[in-house]
Parts: sequence; C-alpha cells; structure tokens
Amino acid sequence: MRVLGAFLLLALGACAAVDIHGPKTVVAPAEGGRVTVSHGNRLRLPLATKANDGYEWRRVEPQILRVVAEGPADPQGISFTPVRSGVEKLQLEYRPLNGGAAQKTVSYDITVPDDSAFFFRTLPIVLP
Repeated sequence: MRVLGAFLLLALGACAAVDIHGPKTVVAPAEGGRVTVSHGNRLRLPLATKANDGYEWRRVEPQILRVVAEGPADPQGISFTPVRSGVEKLQLEYRPLNGGAAQKTVSYDITVPDDSAFFFRTLPIVLP
C-alpha cells in the first residue's frame, strides 16, 4: 500500500510539471525563413538580446498583423501569438535604442492557416 501511495504521489507531481493545456510553441530558425503557426499556438523567434547592450529588436513590417508580440524580447528571443489567418512577411531589425542604422535584419514568411482557428473546425452536431 505504501508503494502504491508513493507511486501515486510521484505520478501526480510529474503531472504538475507539464502543462498539457498550454499552447504548443513553434520555434522558427534564427536566420529567418518560412514558418507556419496555427491559432492557439505560440511562435518563438530565437533572436537573442543582450541585457543593457543598447540595442533592441524592432518590427519593421507589416502594417496588417497576423502575429502579435506577447511582450518585450528576452535573452532567449521573442514570443508571438497568431491573431489573424493569412500570410505575413515579418521583418525585424536589431537597432540601437537611441536610433541609428540596423546591425542585423531578419525576415520571416509566416503562414497562419484559416482552418486552424476554433471557429473553422467542424463540430459534430447530434439532432434528436
């Protein structure tokens, strides 16, 4: 009985460490390129920023957004959430905070499929 109790306690502890309901994270290549991310998932761009180096990643394009940044960049990169279906060319530049020329430019061709949104999924309907 004690062995079963210890096993259950260990199993429940392992479940708490993994969020099965959290969004799937799609990690894009650091050098840019094509990437597809579905509604309900997260897009991670591994564009590292160094703390207090005087630079930041700035979004240059587009005007109509398909993905929106979840917050400021951190040392591991930037996370985005899809908000609209379609295709977007996302271009980011690594620029000094006080202005000046970009040190790096990275472009991504992002696709957010129409059928990935909840309201596009077909649900079975049972009629009486």
